[in-house]
Amino acid sequence: MNLEFPLCREPRHEERIRPALEECVRFLTQHLPARALVAVVLTGSFARGEGSVLPLGDALKVLGDFEFFVVLTSEPEVRRRCRQFTAWGREASAGLAARGVRAEVEFGPLDLAFFGRRARPSIFVHDLRQHGKVLWGPGDVLDAIPPFEPYQIPREDALHLTFNRTIEQLATYDRVSHLAGDALLDASYQRLKLTLDLAGSALAFTGTHTALYHRRPAAFARLLAETPSLQTRLPGTFLDDLERAARAKIDPADHFDGPPAWAALETQREWLRRQALTAVPAVAGLLRWELEQLLGVSDDLPPLLTRYARTRPFGRRLWDWAKIALNPMPAPLPISPRRAARLFWISTPRALLYAAGASAYLALGRSCAALDEIAHLLPLSSAVQPRDAAGQRQTVVALWRWCVRNT
Repeated sequence: MNLEFPLCREPRHEERIRPALEECVRFLTQHLPARALVAVVLTGSFARGEGSVLPLGDALKVLGDFEFFVVLTSEPEVRRRCRQFTAWGREASAGLAARGVRAEVEFGPLDLAFFGRRARPSIFVHDLRQHGKVLWGPGDVLDAIPPFEPYQIPREDALHLTFNRTIEQLATYDRVSHLAGDALLDASYQRLKLTLDLAGSALAFTGTHTALYHRRPAAFARLLAETPSLQTRLPGTFLDDLERAARAKIDPADHFDGPPAWAALETQREWLRRQALTAVPAVAGLLRWELEQLLGVSDDLPPLLTRYARTRPFGRRLWDWAKIALNPMPAPLPISPRRAARLFWISTPRALLYAAGASAYLALGRSCAALDEIAHLLPLSSAVQPRDAAGQRQTVVALWRWCVRNT
């Protein structure tokens, strides 16, 4: 088992994190037969030496999660076992908590052929190839990924990152009322990551992607100086916010700004809601700039979202709607075939949900939400359409998780 590389900036935390990672690998080798398991790959911040660890009394709280890709022999093996991995992640997390390391564990299955056949230039693949660490199995498994440079990452992949982080914030906003304890810290950390990933999206969009968080403020400052059109779209405080977020990511013990622990629970929840609203101008500004650059027009964000959705090519629409029809997981709400057929001639499910999610996020804090405009983007009959803004946000998030995140 290979763990001889930096995990975070604090050596005394690494002494406890390494055994926790070893335990996760042992969990997998005990639950998967040798004929199915090829390798276990660590990805994310800990693979890059930038793991965020917050000491809380005698325990360590991992901000974010432990991200593993579990490489299996074939795609049929992945399909056969994919539903087990979510439950296994929860079980492994519980085992670590008993040892004083509070961390979410995410096991993501991949088949071995992915690396050579289907790995295309993207932020995910770039970071996996450059920074992934093989903890168990053949050390050269990632070498099968064809090399490429950051400028080869498609601009739409960077745009998708912005959209996905936006919808994640939408999901968190509605969960805040039920959060307590570590979940409050996780929500605050997610808000911090939003700032870092907005900058990361802009850098990838312009061909200057860097996976390392401690490098993003300087790289983004250069991008702003060279790109006045981006500078005019973002709040003037964004670069300062980015620098603070990078410091908190690398050294959370001294710089992480979570909800005030001394305050009442509802006060902490309200603090998180306000934090979510403060991010709206930066999200809206970056989305507007990226869509303007991609579409070659200058406009307000709502019409840009409409234009973006309507410019998805026919072949892409055909492919994506077929995947929806063949999705082995049941839809969270009944899909209307008639409504889906009409939407097929407009856009892809992904683009429609991105537009709906961004519109719902922009409407946070407003007294009047554009319920009808968002409803027209969803493949649901009028009988199951939500009647209020909160219900609509939850519907958008549920559909996004079903047909975007899981496909």
